[in-house]
Amino acid sequence: MVAVLLAAGAAGAGASGPPEREAALAVDPSSPALLANLKLRQRLAAGPHDYFRYVNGPFRETLCRELAPSLRSAPEVTLHGDPHVEQYAVTDRGRGLADFDDSTLGPALLDLVRFATSLRLAADERGWPPADDAVHRFLDGYAAALRDATRPPAEPRLVARLRAGFDRDRRSALARAEALMEALPPEKTPSEATLDRTARVLAQVSVWPAAFFKVKRVGALRIGIGSAGDEKYLLRVEGHSQASDDDMILEIKEVRAMPADSCVRSQPGPDRIVQGNSRLAYQPFAYAGGITLEGRAFWFHAWPDNYVELDIRRDLLSPAELGEVARDVGYQLGRGHPRVRGDSKRLCAALLQQLSPEQVAILSLEMAQATTEAWRRYKEQLTTRTE
Repeated sequence: MVAVLLAAGAAGAGASGPPEREAALAVDPSSPALLANLKLRQRLAAGPHDYFRYVNGPFRETLCRELAPSLRSAPEVTLHGDPHVEQYAVTDRGRGLADFDDSTLGPALLDLVRFATSLRLAADERGWPPADDAVHRFLDGYAAALRDATRPPAEPRLVARLRAGFDRDRRSALARAEALMEALPPEKTPSEATLDRTARVLAQVSVWPAAFFKVKRVGALRIGIGSAGDEKYLLRVEGHSQASDDDMILEIKEVRAMPADSCVRSQPGPDRIVQGNSRLAYQPFAYAGGITLEGRAFWFHAWPDNYVELDIRRDLLSPAELGEVARDVGYQLGRGHPRVRGDSKRLCAALLQQLSPEQVAILSLEMAQATTEAWRRYKEQLTTRTE
């Protein structure tokens, strides 16, 4: 019955079938962006989940288009915007989904289908049974938080294992961050005057003086998949004193423009990201804020000394551990989605009423299949063009 209803709803929305979905998720290996980043170009061929991370925008807009009638009446929530298994981070301060670059306001179903699809692709890549149980645990955690956001689930076992490998020496943490700073070419190296102006702007949106943000070293940051094309910098700043041990690492990222005709809504500038960080994170990034430099919007946050994002090929030992992460993320989203206005009880009730585990299960399965097929075509094209 659910499948029939979904098919009818999709037909009413003028939705496309699987070939059209694959076309919407297609990536050209010869695109200028990938030819300029050959390492990323090759990484997308490594597996469907890496590819999935890169096509978040087309993935979202495919759902927006296909589900348009039902999404128009859906409650508006604070969306993470790009939840997937490898966004799950463990730090000295806590754990949970991080990276709020795509955070907006919109229908909860987008986050739910996105993360459930990630669970399916992760299980497939590991050669595990289909991730139906993990998807169920994810949605169960989501519903539990909507009912009562004061009782978080037990910490996943892998959190303690990852944290046990942390190096807690402060100098080592600063050295690891500096090793990621790529030297800027002369034409992009900021002048002392620009760095001083940056420190003053950062001070204006914080409780610390400009001396706290005095830049000691700056470099480009070129990590990530979905954010690989974004302009990002790492800054080592003075901190509370002139002692090097209390220096702080700041990441500054240009704010990505969101499509105007999407089913998500956001104001221009960094506020949507800062709000997503404060509303959704278990432990929000420290010193987070937004600034405008030379007419462009950026958001920034401090790096914790230890930070590791889950790697589906390295860190997960079993389907049961994937299920533990799934439930934890479900609770996190269920806790954070309703934080749009002061009184969230009515919104929680509406989200519970509209939550359809069957719909999320079916859509995530279909989107995982479409993503995998689009990845296979990408890999074939890449192989053909590099022979």
